[in-house]
Amino acid sequence: MEERRLFGALTVYRERGAYLRRLEQFEKAKASYDEAFRNVPEDIRTLIGRSQVCTDAVQPIQAYSDAQMALKLEPSNMNARSMQARALYTMSNFERSVVMNCRGARVRRQPPYFVEGIIQGIETIQDCIGVNAGNVMLDFLPLIKKSEVTLADENEPKKTLHVSRIPRPEKKKNLTQMQARKHAILARVLAMKYLGPMANDKFFLQELTEDQRLMSANTGGSIELKKIVSETLCSLTERQEMLRAQRPYYSVKLAEKTESKYQNKYKVNVLIKEREIGAQTVERSLRQIEKSLKAKRVMDVMMYAERLQIFLDLKTPRTLPDKDVYIDRLYRAVGEAYLCQHRVSYTLSERSNRRRIAFLMGLPVGRPKSYDSVLGNYPYKFIDIKKATSKVSATLEMCENSTMRCWLMYELARLLTTQKNYALAKYYAKRCQREAQTISNVTWWLNGLFVLMSGDMQQSNANEVRAQVEEAYEYSKKLQDPEEVQAFLSKCAEMMADQVATDDQKIVEQREKQILDIMEPAKRVETQVLFKRISVLPRGRRFPVLPQGVDFASQKTERRRRRQPGLTVIPGPPRALPPPPKSDTVGFQEFDI
Repeated sequence: MEERRLFGALTVYRERGAYLRRLEQFEKAKASYDEAFRNVPEDIRTLIGRSQVCTDAVQPIQAYSDAQMALKLEPSNMNARSMQARALYTMSNFERSVVMNCRGARVRRQPPYFVEGIIQGIETIQDCIGVNAGNVMLDFLPLIKKSEVTLADENEPKKTLHVSRIPRPEKKKNLTQMQARKHAILARVLAMKYLGPMANDKFFLQELTEDQRLMSANTGGSIELKKIVSETLCSLTERQEMLRAQRPYYSVKLAEKTESKYQNKYKVNVLIKEREIGAQTVERSLRQIEKSLKAKRVMDVMMYAERLQIFLDLKTPRTLPDKDVYIDRLYRAVGEAYLCQHRVSYTLSERSNRRRIAFLMGLPVGRPKSYDSVLGNYPYKFIDIKKATSKVSATLEMCENSTMRCWLMYELARLLTTQKNYALAKYYAKRCQREAQTISNVTWWLNGLFVLMSGDMQQSNANEVRAQVEEAYEYSKKLQDPEEVQAFLSKCAEMMADQVATDDQKIVEQREKQILDIMEPAKRVETQVLFKRISVLPRGRRFPVLPQGVDFASQKTERRRRRQPGLTVIPGPPRALPPPPKSDTVGFQEFDI
């Protein structure tokens, strides 16, 4: 039962492909031409049509091979020769394309496909190395000479005097914040110059490749989506590179420089207006931050600060000349907001103040969260800690502003303390203090110290906390109103001085875990069940399997020692038995032997 072949399949699929090509549905058109080629591989019209589709779909290699196959079947076919020249132009082989078009133009003048190809190729060559390129070679002459010198030095034999046995990894120089910003802006500008409205599609796909939501529980669908995204982004990138090869960026800039003086004047006015609007927006946001800071609403301060930072990231020193000044003002206010949390409220009780300190320092808080001013206004929201840590560390590597570096190192230390990575958190907190000391900022120095105290209080390092409190007490005298911070520090020292009773249950559970870890897998389950049964019973009736301390309080009363065997419950509180009667005979006593 073989499948019946379609009558006139070659004509059907070939004409369908030509119709879909005119509708610019290149993938379906190519599939139709492939089906026609599968039925009749020697048809010249099919090869020429598929070559045209591949050229339009920016697949020049297959377009060139199809044109070559058509020319082998019919060497005098001018349509195939025209498609071959178009494919060469798409492959950025402009000189060879002009030569092929010149040869075809001698044979056929009309339709003017070859003449248009000659004009297009010559204009592209002029854009690359001709008149339209301007004096780009003269502008970059020092860079060209420098690269020639480095190439000449690389070819010379080098004599190694000493070979180290210790392998050293290659150090890659990280980009500064200015360089990274220039690279990102130039990439966006190039995409918008060459792709036009499709540049927004490219930006969307680039963000989609890094989006965590692309991977879901549906593994097959996620893999297919990632494949579609990568293929589409690769196609857009290749098209941009092809258009850039046909018209380099320096020729575009030269064309922009030759614009009229009225347009240049208009651009200057637009830039001045943009600077004014940007300065007004930043000032308004800073006023909102200062207003929230006076009311001690820390959550509002952080919300406005995030919005302002997003706005400042979109600005460059050209569009916002005072950007560094605004960043300094922003993070000084953020530092004051963090520091104003570390205060003692005189309207609350002693227990509430201790809960406030425990919450701020990362210690366990026994009672549920109330509507306390600090606890309610704390800038807490659900974030992925690992993702936030990587983002902050990547920003810190490129940051150049000192006040912003203090904030980034403080945030990194705080996130690492939350992850119980106290050693690395201490390193970044010390760096924050050094940076704050360099710029003479007392606020960020104290914030870094509070992160250090938080880690040491969580580890119960009482001596370290006491030394830090003494140091901070002297350093806080540089503030305008140091009384609140000093009261907070003294309260922290009092909390660490209190002796916290050890939880016996945690010690028992730790011993149970240690016993289970060293046992064989066959007996581990039975022992675990036995431990659970023991934990249900009262302490007096437990079988002495676990190593426990001696309960001296239970051995004080004589009644407990002499109680009846088998009697599990003794009513009433335990009382001491009356002493045994003494004999009236002088000199005679009864001894308990």
